Formats: sequence, C-alpha cells, structure tokens
Amino acid sequence: MANIDRRDFLRKMGVSAAALGLGSSAGLGKEQAWKSQSAAHNSKTSPNVVVIFIDQLRSFALGCYGNETVNTPHIDNLARQGYRFDLGISNNPVCVPARAALLSGQHARTCVGSRMNEMTDNHLLGRDDRAKFKDATIAELFKDKGYKTALIGKWHTDARPTHLGFEQSLITNEIFSSGSFVENEKDEYRVPVFSADHEIAKAREFFRENKSGSRPFFLYYNIISPHMPLLDVPYKYTRMYDPEKLPLRPNVWREGKLASNETWFHIYMWQKIIKSPHQPITAKASPEFTVKDLTALYYGSITWTDDIVGQVLDSLKENGLEDNTIVVLAADHGDMLGSQHRWNKDRPYEEAIRVPMIYRWPGRIKKGENKEQVTSLIDVMPTILELCETEIPSSVQGRSVASLMDGSAEKTSLEDNYAFIETPFAELAIRTPTHLYAVKMDESGKNIYNDKHLFFDLRTDPYEQKNLLETGEQSEVAKELRDKIYQWHKNTPIPESFKYDAWAPNHANYINNLGGFKG
Repeated sequence: MANIDRRDFLRKMGVSAAALGLGSSAGLGKEQAWKSQSAAHNSKTSPNVVVIFIDQLRSFALGCYGNETVNTPHIDNLARQGYRFDLGISNNPVCVPARAALLSGQHARTCVGSRMNEMTDNHLLGRDDRAKFKDATIAELFKDKGYKTALIGKWHTDARPTHLGFEQSLITNEIFSSGSFVENEKDEYRVPVFSADHEIAKAREFFRENKSGSRPFFLYYNIISPHMPLLDVPYKYTRMYDPEKLPLRPNVWREGKLASNETWFHIYMWQKIIKSPHQPITAKASPEFTVKDLTALYYGSITWTDDIVGQVLDSLKENGLEDNTIVVLAADHGDMLGSQHRWNKDRPYEEAIRVPMIYRWPGRIKKGENKEQVTSLIDVMPTILELCETEIPSSVQGRSVASLMDGSAEKTSLEDNYAFIETPFAELAIRTPTHLYAVKMDESGKNIYNDKHLFFDLRTDPYEQKNLLETGEQSEVAKELRDKIYQWHKNTPIPESFKYDAWAPNHANYINNLGGFKG
C-alpha cells in the first residue's frame, strides 16, 4: 500500500488529524509569529539544533519530574531554563521503533512497518537502502535547508545514516568500557576509555569546528546509559545510592512480595544475553540482591547520564553556541524495573512509556512546565521544524507543540489531547491526560482480538493497580477511548510494501527464553 498524503487521508475520513493520532497542521498557523520573533532575535543566522536522546530513561527517575532521590542537576537545570512537558510519551516503548518515530515524525508501523526491535543483518548500520523510511526524515530536511547534519552515539535504526540525511556519523558498537566505534560508516575501531567519554570528546570537537556560525548544524546526540549493563559504568556511580534508603514505586510489590527475577538481574547488571557467542561474566547475583539494589544501580547510571548531559551543555556554552541553539532532551522509552512485576520496557504501562520531554531555546521558548498536554516522540520533529521556520511535510503524523511554548500563548493544551502507543507484545493503547486504555492484537498485528485489555484512571490510580475493565467502572469513558483506538488502527495501516528479514522475528518468545518479563 502506498503512503497516503495526510491531508487527502483526513478529508476522506472527515475527522481531524489529531483525532487519529496523525498530527495536525494547526501548529503551522503560528509560523508567522515564530518568524517575526526570530527576526528580532537573530536576523543573520538560523538556530542550531541539538537533540539529546537518552536510552531507557523513565521520567520518574529525574529530579525535575518529582524524584527527590536521584541526583540529576544538569537535566533539572535544563528544565528550569526551558519548557518541560510532564506528559512525555513514547509511542513505541522499545529502541528501534521509538528511534524511527523520532527521526520520521511517523508511527513506527508507517515508517518501518514494525513495532519490534527488528533490524537487517547489519545490526549496527542498518540496511543499505530506503526500503523503510519512505518519507523525508528530520535530518534530510535540515540537510536540504543547508544545515550540517551529524549523529553521535547509539544508532539502532534500520537504515544507514547517510541514507537518512546524516553527513557525519560516529556510531557506538560495543558498550561501555573499551568501546568500539564506526565513524562515517567506515572501519570499526576501539578506544581504551568508556564509550561515553569518547562521544563527549567528539561532541566537543564538533562544537569547536562549527562555532563560527557560517553554517547551522543539526546534531542527533544519543546517550546509551542508563540502558543496561548497569555495572559497566564508572565505579563511583555503582556505589552512589544506598539501596535501603531508596523509596520504590508501590507497584513493585504484589501481595507483600518484591518483584524478583535472577535472569533479569543478570541482564541488567552485565547485559548477559542468552546464546551470546561469548560470556565473560560468570558471576551471579547474591541471594540478598533485590530490586532495591537494582534500582540503586539504575539511579547511579542515571546520574552518570546527567553528568554526560552537563558536559554537552557546557560545551555549547563554552563555544558561544548556547543562545542560538535549540536543545531538545527526550528518551526512547522508560524501564519497568520491577513495576507490575515486569522488567525492561516493551509494555504500555507508565514506567515504560513516560519519558522526559524538554525544549530550550534562550529568549525564544518561554520558561515553564506543562502538566496538561500529552506529547509524544512523533511530535518532536514537527515541533523542531516549526521552531526553525521549516514547512512540516504532509507525511508527518505528529503535531507541533511549539505554540504552547510561545511566550504569548495563553492555552496549555491542543485539541484532541492524546497519544497512541504500540508494543512488541501486540498491545495498542491510547494515553490521555487522565486515562490509559489498551487492547490486544493478534500475531499478524492487523486485527484486534481483545478490546478489553487494560483501562486505568491515572488520577486516582497513578500506579495502575486497578484495571477498571474488571469492575465495569467509567464504561462510557472506556467506550470512547476504545472507539478512538479502533478508528486510529483502521486508518493507520502497516504498508504492505514492507518486506525484510527480522532480527527478532518472535519477540515474545525471545524474551521468554531470557526468563520472561514477569517477576
């Protein structure tokens, strides 16, 4: 099936774009306002753009999102200097589709035809064609606009960077200590330091080389931590937090028992994967090791991540780039970390789908926070494009939230305020400011076979411990959300043209072989 132009599609449906989760052209109405402000702010240069994309960072683990235990001063300061959306959502809480969504502004089913961590045989660089990503990416649009486009860090996207608009790339292969890299898609090389240190050095070099302002830049900077392995980090971070003093989310307990899974503990600590060609780690978690210890390691890795973010921001300032650079900080997904007695990501629960979403542009984006608007990864591309006075292609399914960050704006939310989520476990969900509703699909991913899977009122049940479908409460709200899911699923098909070899063709069985998600 060929890609459908967004406006033609909406006319056929007779509904608004956002009602289907397909974005809206409403944000374009603000373009003139942004242009007039831009002329006053800087009449000579276009803004630089740095997207800091963090792996497996749930928003609940940051100080600016209410965590009083984890030390994240740099991200917290970024939030104070910019605009923070409390309800940041991952449309696909797993690495490959989430990254595809950010780069394309489209749901993963549209841009890559999958909701799983599926790659070609070249799992590092991705495929050497455009069988996926039929439409222009954010990097391509900036390249066409005259920007220098660069990628540093994790890639995990199923197309080579050059095919998606990146002129320069430094891709991390082995993590974290003594990491290896591929620069500009050439030969792999190894470094004798943590991969994050090498990435920071390359970022500093990039900023120094591009501080003249003769050509604006778009930098896609990916930080792998706090993704496992949580013990392969600088030593001080592994001892930073006392497990016995850490408050845990109430949903890690079930009938008085903490979530526990030895196999997953090993994966978190050392990324020990079944059938790996080599297993240098033979140690096992002690019987006393619990999810408290795991949370302490996760928090330590987050503080390391925060320090990395601080170095990126410091380098922008040192090179005189801070004032005319848009910085966006987000994450591909969160981490269950024992909540609901589940592990890793991949599910539609809050711990997996809630991610940070912070924008900063001094003098242009107002300082503040928004606790009403749901905004997701597919919204990042159109938002940045509008801020940079670039037309949003009709192929983009997300919508710009730039109008909410305008200093003159009085509104705090847009029409049809929700996001859609798909998971590798064939779940399709809708997240509103107050509720989450989810259905189950069959293995083909084309048919809904259980339309009464999950339903939570997050105002009274923020830890999702009471499935209202079991009690019949709020049935009218449930029906409304269920109908929206059906409508969106019907009109957002997976293009039939996608044919490729899957890296993980049966994700559920793969995870179950590792010990399962449940504790």
